[in-house]
Amino acid sequence: MRRALVPLRPWLLTLGGVAIAAVYLFPVYWMVISSLKANPELFAAVPTLYPHAPTLAAFRWIFERENVGLYLQNSAIISFSVTALTLVLATGAAYALARTRTFWTAAMVVAIMAVQVLPPPLLVTPMFVIFRQIGLVNTQFAVILATTTKVLPFAIIMLRTSFAQIPVELEEAARVDGCPRFIAFFRITLPLARTGYIVVSSLVFLLAYGEFVYPLSLMNRKELQPGPVGLYSFVGADFADWSDALAFATVFVAPVIVLYMFLQRRIVSGLTAGALK
Repeated sequence: MRRALVPLRPWLLTLGGVAIAAVYLFPVYWMVISSLKANPELFAAVPTLYPHAPTLAAFRWIFERENVGLYLQNSAIISFSVTALTLVLATGAAYALARTRTFWTAAMVVAIMAVQVLPPPLLVTPMFVIFRQIGLVNTQFAVILATTTKVLPFAIIMLRTSFAQIPVELEEAARVDGCPRFIAFFRITLPLARTGYIVVSSLVFLLAYGEFVYPLSLMNRKELQPGPVGLYSFVGADFADWSDALAFATVFVAPVIVLYMFLQRRIVSGLTAGALK
């Protein structure tokens, strides 16, 4: 009996994986097909699993009237800026924490992890006061700085793991050959840590791309708002434009899905690196 069940186990695992993936992907599927439905079909008493009369009217509306391109541009500016600033700041801290093994280093790592759990709504009020005093309110730079403080602890912990996996003997050998430590870091350590940088930059970009609290609280100029705040404008206390909101959400999520499709193997390999050490 057991031998007869053994060949079925891979199929059962595959079916289980497909079922779990379907549960997670169904909201995305429902968002996309709903954005292609006309209002009568979208609000029908009996929902349909696919659009019987697909239409792109909602997509034309958001590009022509809602200026979705500007929202996407602002999201890209903020996300790329946050990613670049985070990598620059996290590199030095992560490398120092990886190469220094003391009690204070371990305490600092614990402190960084503790800061990471603080929610943005708790920090947005003091940040708003600080940025208002220095004249940065209603600027994208304020959102970039605030979002960087949110993702920086995560980037430091992830890059510290990548640097810790690189043997220090490689740098010492380069220094014996006359290479300064600064040059050895850029020529040896950084190239070997490229997988960690791909993972960190991808996840930091996604976190900054979907940030909502800081842009909503620190900017009220519509021409500077990113996509999440623009999507929020479709839903109010007295109204909800669901067809346009779903079309906007589909366009906004598409770059994230494309990015993950291209980098999924790198991200998975980077997240699991060192798990057996």
